[in-house]
Amino acid sequence: MSGCASQTVFQSNFDRFGTGIPPIGPEKVGTTAVDPLSDQYVHVASSHGNNVVITRADHVDPVPAAALQCKFAQFQGDGVYVLSTVLYMPTGTGAATIQFETFDQPVGDYGHGFLHIDLMPDNTLRIDDNDATKFGTFPRDQEFVLQVTLKINPAPTAHIVLAGAGASAELDYPILPPFVPLARQYGSVRLWMGTPWTGSFIASNVVVTYQ
Repeated sequence: MSGCASQTVFQSNFDRFGTGIPPIGPEKVGTTAVDPLSDQYVHVASSHGNNVVITRADHVDPVPAAALQCKFAQFQGDGVYVLSTVLYMPTGTGAATIQFETFDQPVGDYGHGFLHIDLMPDNTLRIDDNDATKFGTFPRDQEFVLQVTLKINPAPTAHIVLAGAGASAELDYPILPPFVPLARQYGSVRLWMGTPWTGSFIASNVVVTYQ
């Protein structure tokens, strides 16, 4: 697809939402949704510029997961997609997950992603719940950039990069064969934290481009 200009299919820095408000609805490009069982645990803050804070805590009213779903403006099909976002992982936060999903996946459905990346308590990345895939390192209490390039075709692949102060990771990873049909329906990204992990993490400037 050389020579074709890329287009933005999702973009938000959450600046249209007030502090403490769940980011639900139209964004600069695309839309966001929050699992209705966790809406009090996903909100906009301004501590690091405008951003979204995703929290899971075991307390009076625990929830199994807290999630923000970023849905593209339209379904595109095969092509090259680049996700980039700035992340912040405080000391003490458990595993946080960035999950890649189909265009029509309901916000309450966590089980049909075709790829997910966990930011682990030991400051490594892990892919698809397989400890043998652990790689790289990211800092605590500092912002860093995650970039994931997905080549969606009959044999889809992911190129995963971390950058920024204290962050270092780069890996090529093939989408596992059982998930290829889902990958070819790519159209949303979920940022979430689930049982048994607790804590908060922060994301800002979430952008996905397509070429």
